[in-house]
Amino acid sequence: MALTNIERFNFYKYENELKKGIDSFKVLLDKTLKEKDIEQVLNILKASGLAVNIFNNSKRRQQFKEVIEHIIMQIEGSDIEKISNLLSEIESIEYLFESLTEEREGFFKEFEQIHDSYKVAAYLISLELYLSSFKESHYSDELDISSQVELTDINTREALFNSAIESSGMILKYFKFKQYGFKGIKRNISPKTLKSSWYHIFFSEFWNTINEILEYWQYSDVSVKRDNQGKIQFEIMDENFELNNVVSNERFLNLRQGWQMGKLGQLQNVLETREKITDDTLNNIDHQLDYLFAVQYFGDPFLEKKVNDIKLIDWIRAYRLLTSESKKFLKGRGKLSIFNLDKVCICKPNSKWEKLFQQNGFTRVESKEIIRMFTFEDKSQDLIDCPLIKFDENLVLIPSLTSNADPSRALASNFLNRNINLAFRGPEFEERMKASLDLKHLKNSSLYKKTNQEYECDIAFVLDDELYFIECKAHIQPFTVRQHANHLYKLYEETYQLNRIADFYEENINFVIEQLELEANFKPKKVHRILLTTSMMGAPIFVNGVYMVDESSLVKFISRKPPLLKYFDKGKYIEIPSTKFDIYRGPLDNEKFYQYLSSPPQIEITKDLYRKTEHSFEIFNLVRQFKINQTIHVGVNLSESESKLIKKHFR
Repeated sequence: MALTNIERFNFYKYENELKKGIDSFKVLLDKTLKEKDIEQVLNILKASGLAVNIFNNSKRRQQFKEVIEHIIMQIEGSDIEKISNLLSEIESIEYLFESLTEEREGFFKEFEQIHDSYKVAAYLISLELYLSSFKESHYSDELDISSQVELTDINTREALFNSAIESSGMILKYFKFKQYGFKGIKRNISPKTLKSSWYHIFFSEFWNTINEILEYWQYSDVSVKRDNQGKIQFEIMDENFELNNVVSNERFLNLRQGWQMGKLGQLQNVLETREKITDDTLNNIDHQLDYLFAVQYFGDPFLEKKVNDIKLIDWIRAYRLLTSESKKFLKGRGKLSIFNLDKVCICKPNSKWEKLFQQNGFTRVESKEIIRMFTFEDKSQDLIDCPLIKFDENLVLIPSLTSNADPSRALASNFLNRNINLAFRGPEFEERMKASLDLKHLKNSSLYKKTNQEYECDIAFVLDDELYFIECKAHIQPFTVRQHANHLYKLYEETYQLNRIADFYEENINFVIEQLELEANFKPKKVHRILLTTSMMGAPIFVNGVYMVDESSLVKFISRKPPLLKYFDKGKYIEIPSTKFDIYRGPLDNEKFYQYLSSPPQIEITKDLYRKTEHSFEIFNLVRQFKINQTIHVGVNLSESESKLIKKHFR
């Protein structure tokens, strides 16, 4: 993957310039137009967020008009046409948001017959009943949504469940924008109103789709046209960037699901011995998974590092208290005949939540900080990150949502959104990588030399007279288009740091010889530079003379562990290693290493799960990468496409 226009990913720079005022922003655009061209000016406009006005903010609209008029005064010819094309694209995108907003508001005005003060309560109740319907069908009967949840395909069910959760933050922010009241804990809501309120989830799925198109348009290349009937046609043109995002996300989810399925296999072994599966057995498995996930996210094998003066292990424990409370509540709730928040969800005043944490070993100060961090606010991603919702004088917890949450992922996202420094992840990351090299008897060490500047290389090692420099960068896994763009920009910027260090040691090879304890006459045949990240890469990237790869695939390559095909069938969890990749056969050598760096097999396989296809919606069509295959299979009834993929990569 070539990072051809990496400056488009530098959106924080443009957003911050815009915050300084429109005059400051125009100075940036003028400088860009003088030094580069109109294309880069338009890229900055798009990436800054000023161009598309999805909430019809009058101030932003006036600012954009002022900027466009300012630019037009300085250009001519074909550049004017490019401005015209941009305005046409903006009109089409805003039309979709406006149409969806009108349809949504029209629907709720007609069918959601309830005062604005209680619409939030109705939504939260309908969300809880919808999520619980995936396990308890009588709630789907009440809301008449059985067609949504009575699905045998586990992947579709999981996608619907997760989609409802992922949209929760956006819906609550919409309610805040509309200034709806967050009150009515004991207000009874009729099933008819709850059925209508459930459509917030339905509409939000379309909003998410359009918003994702917008993010691709802002940070990469999207074709926006209208057909002869006026229907809008979107096509994501930057295929490499899109594949990087979806492949990265898929690989990360597969890692987590693989661990989960492995634990299910252990559970099946308990069943076969005819032992009773107790709550303690299930809790023990949950604890093991939480630990594995937490180490993967935070890199601290003992989870002793602190965030806001609370140890990671205690943050995990605090979140698990909420999941435990949710499970206990659901177990005792039974069938409902009255629908209000107090009956359907967990509602407690702040003091009782504090008491819960203090009864479980947290200090008063820690309890207050935990509640603050877990309470939903404008910057929160969703109700997984921040599961407590301030309501009247209470804090509300959605039990079916929180009981299924992964505490480590929720905390990592929470910390990331709050821009909390997680620099402690680095040293443990380096030590893990060194341990993998040690197991294969590859001589390695950190390098350090201070002259007028400091030169510190995280890891250097030698393989068959070729020298490798590794810079380890611990990043939390990105998920959204925006997060991936920011992540790629960070990686790109970090290549300069690696090159500065590697250049120094190449020019002063005697320091490498000394610190790696090599033969005095050592002279590397070749030198390789690797930027290693904890987050999953979605594409092989070579930029500025640096290979970018992820820890997961590199450790497996060095350990000679090929990709696995994973089945869960009739209670048995089966892993079948691939025999299709020669780079895993025999001992490590530089040719295999080069092939791995150029095209990691994990990325190659995951790319084949996707195919560029067209999907048609009522007022627009979308051409993009859609997932057509699975990597973790429940049962052996495979589609023709999946069978071909398995034959290609595994047997």
